[in-house]
Amino acid sequence: MADELPGKLTGNYLVRAGRWAFQDAHKCLPRTRDRAEMRRHALKLRFWPGGGSGEHGGPLFDLDWSWIKSLSGNRIGELRIHDTIGNCDNLRVIFYVPPFVTNPPTLWVLSVFQKKRDDFSTAQISNFDLRRKLILERFYNNP
Repeated sequence: MADELPGKLTGNYLVRAGRWAFQDAHKCLPRTRDRAEMRRHALKLRFWPGGGSGEHGGPLFDLDWSWIKSLSGNRIGELRIHDTIGNCDNLRVIFYVPPFVTNPPTLWVLSVFQKKRDDFSTAQISNFDLRRKLILERFYNNP
């Protein structure tokens, strides 16, 4: 049925989140309505432009995204949310795009948090990479 919709109103990607992403969102946004608003922003990733790893970022509706430079080649990006949600501004959705074609094409939400400084800490970088490896192991290598 989704193929029958004009202009692919449902998007090109399935957006899935790991349990840890829900836990991260609950830490910074304790109210359910704030998490629902964050979810609406994260679901804009359904319309992510896709393409090869040569893309460096750009606009996605009213948001913008870019690859995380410290994890170049791992296809881990950040979606920047400029709205203030639940007294939190400068929110980030960290996502992973598998390098191979899945059916349906899937984007994985790794983390949601309020970014307080310009760069990522070493712990955050290793955490994002570990979550990427867990997704590969759990859902693709040993389903």
